[in-house]
Amino acid sequence: MSQILCRLENAGLFLPGDMQRRLILKDICLEIAKSEHIVLIGKNGAGKTTLLRLLHGEAWTTQGSIAWFDGREFSSSRITGLAVTSLVSPAMQENFQRHAWDITGRELLLTGFDGTDLLYSDPLPQRVKRAEEMADALDATALLSRSILELSQGQLRLLLLGRAMVRKPSLLLLDECTDGLDARHRALFAKALEKLAEESTIVLTTHRESMLPDWISKKIYIDDGMLFNEPRALEEDTESISLVSSQDAVRKNGQPEPLICVEKADVYVHGKKVLHNINWELHAGENWLLQGANGSGKSTFLRMLAGDEQVAWPGSITFSLPREDNIPFTILRRRVRLVSDYSQALYEYDVTCLELVLSGLENTIGIYRDFSEEERALAAEQLARVGLQGKENGSIRSVSTGQLRRAFLARALMGFPLVLLLDEACTGLDVRGRLDYLDVLDRLVDEGLSYVFVSHYREDIPTSINRTALMREGRLEITG
Repeated sequence: MSQILCRLENAGLFLPGDMQRRLILKDICLEIAKSEHIVLIGKNGAGKTTLLRLLHGEAWTTQGSIAWFDGREFSSSRITGLAVTSLVSPAMQENFQRHAWDITGRELLLTGFDGTDLLYSDPLPQRVKRAEEMADALDATALLSRSILELSQGQLRLLLLGRAMVRKPSLLLLDECTDGLDARHRALFAKALEKLAEESTIVLTTHRESMLPDWISKKIYIDDGMLFNEPRALEEDTESISLVSSQDAVRKNGQPEPLICVEKADVYVHGKKVLHNINWELHAGENWLLQGANGSGKSTFLRMLAGDEQVAWPGSITFSLPREDNIPFTILRRRVRLVSDYSQALYEYDVTCLELVLSGLENTIGIYRDFSEEERALAAEQLARVGLQGKENGSIRSVSTGQLRRAFLARALMGFPLVLLLDEACTGLDVRGRLDYLDVLDRLVDEGLSYVFVSHYREDIPTSINRTALMREGRLEITG
């Protein structure tokens, strides 16, 4: 019989600060044996991420118990949990982005040996060698000397995966781990993970079952914080996205000139030229799919369109949005809205879902004024539109990754945008949530919205796409 690595007995927990003590996990009974590779399957908000955090020792039980095998005996110490497991999650990536630590890719990989955020001692030569071997396996050697502040979402995710694997933990925990990776790096990671699975035990979550490796030995289903051996019967989904249109959400623009015109644009990030001589126009009725490898410049392009990155002289970017006298830049930015992992990571305030959406009126991070009843009603309407009715008063820290992604779409819609910039918009969404999200996007197009959509997954592409482009090493190629 294989050695049990982790044991949970009637484990449950509620989130810190929840005065009502609503259980997020309930009566979890689970034993994870060595080489028993598990996939956790469940919809957004089912409890997958919380369970992985518990298995990692990052969260703690409020009922029942959890214990880890440390090589000699079982221990209920969270220190043991952190020592024998490694975790990769969207929240971990957000943590590195939010703190903006200026460390190299090599240093990031080396922190994986002790599970710390930063290096606190000189690494041993054998650790440096192992980190370099891991980078080579993932085709990430070129990233070792670069600051992680310069990396794309996909490049940072790739290094975080390497960081988790580098010390060959007893238990490797992967939460939607390949989101943001291009097809080539997904294949390289899959090969490295298969090799690691000969020594480590893997527990992962995914909403893309078609991409599961064939060496997964067990499926466990989770719903409403409880585990099941079989999928539960489908019930009416109260969180499906409403397809009822708001007449004022997006106004049609009949102007013949382009909404956005980019000419000879170069963009520098941290002193390095990332975009080269970009020439591009967005016309009313156009919906663009932008593809390209990790680090090619896609996210920088979207941030440029949103006004978050500046075009170097003599290049230019001009907007032909509804004409208003003396239109301020803040109003202009409401009309072009960006939804991305990075902007989500930088939103540090612990606000309610309703307050998050209200902050979209001025595109601020946090709340800085009182809102009228009409504005609150509109924010509630936008939450309902993305399937989050009933979540208005819940903290954004208490909802799942997929639910939070929906809430940020609602926040963007509060500015009545004419253009949406969607960077890996379906990250973290379950199958139903992904289909509903794309359906709402197509409905918004019917109301006059235009968008630019970035994704590495064919199944994420909206049906309303009618133009395509490829970003290659910071240069834009129009492909359709």
